[in-house]
Amino acid sequence: MALQEIIAWLAVSRSKFYAWIKRYGKANEHNGLIPRDFWLEPWERAAIVNFAVNNSLEGYRRLTFMLLDQDIVAVSPSSTWRVLGQAGLLQKWNRK
Repeated sequence: MALQEIIAWLAVSRSKFYAWIKRYGKANEHNGLIPRDFWLEPWERAAIVNFAVNNSLEGYRRLTFMLLDQDIVAVSPSSTWRVLGQAGLLQKWNRK
């Protein structure tokens, strides 16, 4: 049986068939989250939160550089802001 006949029998396009061939043997991830090297580890998140609790008067940018200077964890200010926001530790400006 020729390859063209198999593709016709499956009722799929040639590009779909070759995409299947290319993916053969790989895990089916369904666009799931794949851990990246730059994602924060749980201990890093805990260190940021603990440091922020102990230094509650400092802003997130200053906390970031204090964390870096004291060799606790090396993260960007945006990562610090995101972690503190998820932990509910960002103080909003008081409009009085």
